[in-house]
Amino acid sequence: MQTGHLNQARKFAERGNYRQARTAYKKALAATPRDADILMELAVLEAQNSHWKSARGLLEKAEKITPNDVAVHLNLGEVCLQAALPDAAVTHYRKALELSPNDVDALYGLGDILRTMSNSQEAVPLLERAHKLAPADTEILNALAIALEADGQVGRAMQSYHQAITLAPDNTDAWCNYGQLLFSERRFADAAQCFEGAQKRLSDALPTGLLLNWAISLAYAGHYDRAFEVIERAVQAGDQAADTLFTKGTIYMQYGDFDTARRHFEETIQIDENAGEAFEKLARIKHLDLAASDRLKTILDDQDLAISPRVGAGFALYSIFDKAGQYDDAFTALAQANALKAQSLKFSKTDHETMMSRSISVFDKAFFEAHQGQGLDTNSPIFILGMPRSGTTLSEQILASYPEVKACGEQQDFQRLVAALPDYPEHLDDLPSSWARQQGERILEAMIGDAPDARFATNKSPGNYAFIGLITWLFPNARIIYCKRDPRDIGLSSFEQNFRAGLSFTYDLAAFGFAYRQHERIMQHWKDTAPVDIHVVEYERLVSEPDTVARDMVEFCGLRWTPECLDMARVNRPIETASVWQVRQPINKGSIGKWKRYERHLEPMLKALGME
Repeated sequence: MQTGHLNQARKFAERGNYRQARTAYKKALAATPRDADILMELAVLEAQNSHWKSARGLLEKAEKITPNDVAVHLNLGEVCLQAALPDAAVTHYRKALELSPNDVDALYGLGDILRTMSNSQEAVPLLERAHKLAPADTEILNALAIALEADGQVGRAMQSYHQAITLAPDNTDAWCNYGQLLFSERRFADAAQCFEGAQKRLSDALPTGLLLNWAISLAYAGHYDRAFEVIERAVQAGDQAADTLFTKGTIYMQYGDFDTARRHFEETIQIDENAGEAFEKLARIKHLDLAASDRLKTILDDQDLAISPRVGAGFALYSIFDKAGQYDDAFTALAQANALKAQSLKFSKTDHETMMSRSISVFDKAFFEAHQGQGLDTNSPIFILGMPRSGTTLSEQILASYPEVKACGEQQDFQRLVAALPDYPEHLDDLPSSWARQQGERILEAMIGDAPDARFATNKSPGNYAFIGLITWLFPNARIIYCKRDPRDIGLSSFEQNFRAGLSFTYDLAAFGFAYRQHERIMQHWKDTAPVDIHVVEYERLVSEPDTVARDMVEFCGLRWTPECLDMARVNRPIETASVWQVRQPINKGSIGKWKRYERHLEPMLKALGME
């Protein structure tokens, strides 16, 4: 009789007749109540119909009967996960893995849930084992990529995402996740392609958040018409109206249309009066005054709001108080905003100093002599670097006025390259002699991109000062422009900025002073050891004597001097850095010595700089 009920139950389940299947399973269980297999089948039926509590109870009965059944623990793990009981799910997945160490489902289940619990360090090796056992499973690959990304292994995460979409081109989750990672890494052209790839495979529009990042990526890549087409999809979706307007404003601001940007930011605030980021953008393009101060103070002090709008309000409040000459009030708001930002961006002096020391130790004169001739023989790349706020964007804007120069902005090529290398830089000698040339070709191709006729391409990522040794190896004939500025002005100017990409040492004055001294230390090392010309551009001289200083820089790059290159408004290109407003204004000396306004508040930085 039990067999008949069981067969009936299975047939009803196959047809999707839940109630009849459940009744038949109950009758089969009545005949043999300690049959673990029937208990598990009924539990699966209950789980398929989202009856998690019932499914869990059935599986727990099965567990008591067969405590060492891997399938029981795997199903319990899944049911507990769906019932929002992650700790219980982990327990059962661990038990399944203990019983069967090479069970792919157990490895994946445990790895994936640990990933969602922010335990990427333990999740990665589990998911790697699962991938090794099931290399064609793109769901595992996608989860592995997410865990690698969370663990800071960006290069490997990208490889896993790419492998997933290669194996399964219709895996839209992998396309979207890959696009988001590329977006966060500022590889905007590649990110736009990924979002495009995801959209092509979906019948409906992408979620609004992804549409907005897609639009921003297109704008940064210079495809403004397409960017606004994508924005309109977000408008049609009808949700996140404030975010959509804010993104529109941001794109117009990057392009230099500040009037249109202003309108969109103001419309954002009409929808969301707590849109601190929109207030901050208005302040940056000089369209905010003291009338907004009370609203901004309310946002800044509201502990029920997320940190991001509070930080934006704080930076906006600083800007308008600074403009009004109310310097004590300005610095109070600025310090509060930076303290909020610093909560999620921890700076380690030990790690920072160790990183510099390791590079200094490896990239000595002997290294450069041993690796001579291995890089790419080209003088096309121009690397503009230095501490943030030292004049890198202004220097690039001058060079961008020349048609033979493609201005690439801040590219993270060397940061990504280093992240993908195990134990950088100690094991560089283990790489084949062809490695430097191959990497140089790849980076140059990405820089030149869709401008194959360009003679030169710039990368103005300030932090590349830490990688001059690597740059010299890959591009022995590259031009390197080192931007210098009074560290007190750099420190204040950095403290004034809500950098999109982080820069943890800029939100603490003492940390900035420490980082600046380490920057001086490694720059002196490169000057002493690296076989490459480093052209120094002093910001104070550039804005005071632009004809002389800019001419020297232009000629150092192999370009013919034309005074028109100093017309900042002449170059129409998207700018994503904190200098989006300033770099489009005529060159002026207005910011020189600004630190003196706030001298009495800057003691921690001045002490760390040794300039108190």
